[in-house]
This record gives sequence, structure tokens and C-alpha cells, in this order.
Amino acid sequence: MIFNEVNTGIYAWDVADQGIDFILDRLQGEVGITALYMTALMHSEKRPHKDIVYKHNAIRKTFVPNDARCYWLPNPAAYAKSRIKPRVVETEGLMGVDWLRAMTEGCRKRGLKTGVSMSHTPLDRERANAEFSDCLQRDIYGRPLPIAAPGLRNKYHSQILCWNNPDALDYITSLAADLATNQDVDYIQISNFLFNEGRPDLHPVYGVALGGCFCKSCEQAARARGYDWDAIVKTVRRLADIVMRGTVRDDEAWLLLQRGDASILKLMLENPPLYEWMQFRCDTINRYFERMSQAIKGARSTVDFRYNTCFNPDYIGQNLADIGKHVDSIRILDYAEETGIEEKVRAKSVSFSNGRREVGPDMPVIGTIAVRAQATPELIKLGVKTLALHGADGISLAFHDGASRKMLNAVRDGIQEAEVSVSPKHFLRDDPHRRPETSAS
Repeated sequence: MIFNEVNTGIYAWDVADQGIDFILDRLQGEVGITALYMTALMHSEKRPHKDIVYKHNAIRKTFVPNDARCYWLPNPAAYAKSRIKPRVVETEGLMGVDWLRAMTEGCRKRGLKTGVSMSHTPLDRERANAEFSDCLQRDIYGRPLPIAAPGLRNKYHSQILCWNNPDALDYITSLAADLATNQDVDYIQISNFLFNEGRPDLHPVYGVALGGCFCKSCEQAARARGYDWDAIVKTVRRLADIVMRGTVRDDEAWLLLQRGDASILKLMLENPPLYEWMQFRCDTINRYFERMSQAIKGARSTVDFRYNTCFNPDYIGQNLADIGKHVDSIRILDYAEETGIEEKVRAKSVSFSNGRREVGPDMPVIGTIAVRAQATPELIKLGVKTLALHGADGISLAFHDGASRKMLNAVRDGIQEAEVSVSPKHFLRDDPHRRPETSAS
């Protein structure tokens, strides 16, 4: 078994507080990483995530970053045609420095692969709710949407961009092209929210009707692509009303739904426009990835375009079989170790196998290992072994800022105990040794 990559992510304030050489000494010495990436466009989220305080940062106990700010120095020329311009960090001690460049320069001195990640929300909530509100996803009732995942509904409310909106697409592709052109990175990883998933926690089929998007851009795109938008709107509105139980009739329909035992397949067959809407969502996301690939490869063809799967794949418009046509590698996000529950770590084989089934044997797929929160050395070693046995091409650790020495050493020990060889490799879709039928965009 071979891992072609062992990486972890860091943040700009890690570099500011500890210095890139300290970080690299630690990660190379205690893990043996072959790659390092920075989340250089970060949403507002307390760090360390799921821990009270940092374990090894002598400068600060915690940190909450500005919302959707860049930690590199964007090139203004890259956004000349974009209505939305990026915002840079406004935190004292972090302003005015290209932290991504500081990371890549440190990595290059040691021969390490470098990457950059754009996190969940590329547009800050302040501007999203003001001058760019027309770029947001909206539900069937015309309301801006929150992230629907439990615990996140208020956290990222009203800042999810619609990927049928031309201004949103111009902005995200400009960010990608800027990074590919002006930063010394080997891969660009995106973790943007795709479509709002609705409320599958309320119902596994009808709950999706509370998701997005029904903005003017989606209507125009759907009609242009031959979808029956009027039928879609009528059907989704009816199902959303039932889930919301706004009238006596809706309440009765909901009661019958709960008392019956109709299968998911049966309910989808009863509502063909709902399935058509799900197809439209996937079609939109596939076009989004195609545009991103064109922006990145057009700027620099040797950059690996990587997708980080983030949320429930059944409801967000994610079809990895099609997305795989536009990306070079995929990172399967499953941080089960941080729960402290062995059964969930063993179940990593499920999420990984689902992803592998969709993209096929030749796509480089990176598994993930949580080295924070309630993770233990035993669970970390189990996670490494599970991913190795199921054919992962590498592992990605989440994250350096929350990892103790004991957790990092467990990764190294897990690799050894699983008898995995680490052989660094750069992933590209036009690699002649992989998927020869596919050419670069």
C-alpha cells in the first residue's frame, strides 16, 4: 500500500504566531508530511475548532478570524471584470502580509508540495446581505438561505452564493485564477458550499424542497437548458408547504406521509419535477466545476484542482462521477476520529467507498484523519489503517492547530503499522499514467 501524499492544513495566524519553520519542523519530525496547504480564504469560525484552547500556541489561546477574508495579497488586475472584489484580513498583526507566500517559500526550501484552500463561504455576510444580496441562493419562498446542516443554520445564514449567478461565478473563478497565476501552489482545493440541502432531517425526500435555489439566475438557466421550470416550481412549492404544514390540508398531507411507508423511490416517482430539479442542481454544479477548472488550468495547467467534499452529497447537487471529469483529485471529508467513537471511525470505509465507487479506481482520492477534539492515538491509527485498506491515495490531517504531539505521532505510527509506503506524487488529469482517455481542460 502506498500513500502518495500526507498533508495537513494550517492558517495564517499559525504562521504569524509560531513561524513556518517551527510548524514544518514539527510536522516533518512528528508525522513526516509531504505537503502543506493553507486555508487562505477563511470563514468566521473559532479556532481551535471543537477544542477550548490551543495545545501548542504560546501567543494566543483562541482565535476568531474575520469573515471571508484573504490571507494573501490579491492582485487587483485579476478582479478587473468581477463585480465582487475580495476583502483582505483586517486583524491587527495579520494585515499587509502575504501569509500564503510565507508558507510556500518555507515549504519550497524543504522540497514539500504546497496547496491552498478556499473555504466554505467566499463572500462575507456583511456584503452578502447588502450590495450582493442578488447573488444569494433563495428558497421556494424567495428567502435567502442559511446552511441547513444541524448546528450551522444561523452560523452561515444568508451568504450562500448561487452558482448560476454570473457575478458569483466571475468572483469565484477570479479568485482561483489569481491563486493559480500569482502563488506558488501545486494544488487549489475548494470547499465552497454548493446548493443548500433543505431539511432532510425533517423528511428524507420532501425536506429537500426547503433548499435552494429559486433565484432569477436559476430560473433563466433552467429555462435555457430545457427544464420545465414552471412544473418544478409548482411541485417544490407544494412539497415545501406540506413540510412546513402551513394549512389544514398541508397538515393532513404531512400526517398521511408520516403514517405511510412509501419508499424514497416511490415518492420520487410520484413527483417527476422534483427529480428534474435535482438533475438541474447537479447540472449547475457540474458547470461550476467546469468553469473553475477552466480558470485554474487557463492560468497554469500544472496546478492540481482538488475538491474537498464537505456536506451531505445526496442533497447539494454533488455527483462525483461528473465532477470527477473536471478535477484532478478529491478529498473525502470524514472527521470521525474527533467524535471519540470507534464505530464511527470504522464506518469511514462507507464514506470512502461511496466516493471511490463514483469516481472510479484511477482518480486520486485523499482520505481524512481528525487529530483534534476527542481523537485518541488508538482511533487515529485505526482511521489510518481503514483508509489504507480501502485504497486511499493519501491522507489529510485536520488540523495542525488542534493537534497535540501524541496525536501527530499516532499518525506516523499508524502509517508504519499499516505497512504503508509514502511516495510523493503530483496529481494531474492529463498525467499520461492515469486516465489516458481524459485531456486537460
